[in-house]
Amino acid sequence: MITEDKKAAVLDAIGEFVFFLNERSVTFLAERHPGLDPDTYAMDGGRKYIRIVASRGGQSRYVHCFVDAQTGGVYKAASFKAPALNGERYNLLDPDSFAELKAKWDAYGGYLYKR
Repeated sequence: MITEDKKAAVLDAIGEFVFFLNERSVTFLAERHPGLDPDTYAMDGGRKYIRIVASRGGQSRYVHCFVDAQTGGVYKAASFKAPALNGERYNLLDPDSFAELKAKWDAYGGYLYKR
């Protein structure tokens, strides 16, 4: 059974992750494509997996990734409704893993692929 403290820690980490994604998206486009609107990232609730969705100019939405609501594990999206369950890419509750995610981030989601 997951404790309330762990739930709160995962939600805080996801909030920090979403803030990071929004900040980096703005910075990336300002540097490389100043005329374009940046993607806006947000949490889209779920019981087991929390979907991180991005929207472009309010027109279209796509799933950037999924985060396990109990462990903080980050998964690449397999579809709009399900994560790719072939392995956790990063863990938001592990400071080293979260730092690696931030270091490898790119605007195209390539950091979510297994190498």
